[in-house]
Amino acid sequence: MDQIKIGAFLGAIRKEKGLTQEQLGERLGVTQKTVSRWETGRNMPDLSTLPAICDVLDINITELMSAERVEGEQVTKSDTSNMARDLIRLATQKKNSKKIVGAILSALLTVVCMVGLYQYEFSINVETTADLETAINEYHFNDELSSDILERTVIRNKLYVLYEQGNHPGASGLACLEKGIFGRYRIISCTDVEDPLIFIVSTTCAGQKYMISFGVNQLPNVRSYAVYGYDRSNASQNITVDDEGELLFSFAYEGSPFLTVTEISDHISIRPYGAKYFDESGKEISKTTLKDQFDIDINAVNCGYGTAELGMLYFFEAVILILGIIFIRYFLTDVIKQKKP
Repeated sequence: MDQIKIGAFLGAIRKEKGLTQEQLGERLGVTQKTVSRWETGRNMPDLSTLPAICDVLDINITELMSAERVEGEQVTKSDTSNMARDLIRLATQKKNSKKIVGAILSALLTVVCMVGLYQYEFSINVETTADLETAINEYHFNDELSSDILERTVIRNKLYVLYEQGNHPGASGLACLEKGIFGRYRIISCTDVEDPLIFIVSTTCAGQKYMISFGVNQLPNVRSYAVYGYDRSNASQNITVDDEGELLFSFAYEGSPFLTVTEISDHISIRPYGAKYFDESGKEISKTTLKDQFDIDINAVNCGYGTAELGMLYFFEAVILILGIIFIRYFLTDVIKQKKP
C-alpha cells in the first residue's frame, strides 16, 4: 500500500469530479486541511471514511487501495486479497499508532507525577533565611514559634540549623533537614530547648555517629566545657539512672551562638544535659549559678518534633512507577507481539 500514490490518486479523481478540497471535505465531514494531508500522503483516511470517499468520488474500494482505475466490473481474487491485506494493515497501523501514543502519554504522566510528588516533599529553599525560618515555624504545627536562624552546618546529606525561639528569648532549637536530588530540602526533625545553657544531641548519618553541641546564650566567665556520658564498650560498667556518667570530651568555649559537630563511636551515649562548665582557672561553675543569670521563659517550647512517615514518599513513588509500567505494558503488548516474526 503506497500512501503517497493513494493520495495522488485521490487528488486526481477529485479534480476529475470538479471538486475543490474544501468541497470534498464538506461532503465527507472533514476539514480542507485533512483532505490536503490525504492527497500529499502525509495521512491516510480513517477506515470509517473509506466508503464515503468511494461514494463521493464514484470509485470502488479496490481502486482506492490500489490507487488506479480497474477496467470493467471485474475484480480478481488477487485484487480482493490484496485489498483485504491493505485494509488490515491500515487498521493495524491506526490501532498501533493510538497505542504508542497511549504508552508515551502514560510514561510522561508517570514521570510528571513522580517528579511532582518528590518536589512537593522536598520543597524548602535553604538559600534564603526567610524561607527557612518560615518552614521551621510551619513545622511546629502544635506550638507557635518565631524562629531566628543563627548557625548552620552540613553533615553528609543533612543540614542542621541552630535557631533561637524569637518569641521566647534565650530558648533555642535545632532543626534537621534532608537534601533531595533536586537541591531542595525537607525537615525531618526539630529539637526545641528551653534550657539556656549548652545542649548536646547525637545523630547518625550514613553509618557514622556524630555529637552535636550548641548554644545561643553568652555564658559569663565560662572558658571551657566538658561533655559527660557513657562508653558502653565496657560491658562491666554499672550504669544507674542518676549516674552522671564519665568525662568523654572537653572543649574550649569561645562564645555563643555556636554549633559544633564531633564524630564519635557507636558505643558512646551522650547525656543531653551532661555538660559541666569551667572558668579560666579550671574551677567548675555550677549549672545553677549559670542558669540564675538568665530569665527563663516558662512558655518556651521544650520538646522534639519528628516526621515518622519519612518512607511514605518512596512508597507512593513506587506505587506510581508500578502503575505507570502497567499502563505502558498494556498499550505496548499488542504492538510488540505484532512486530515479532
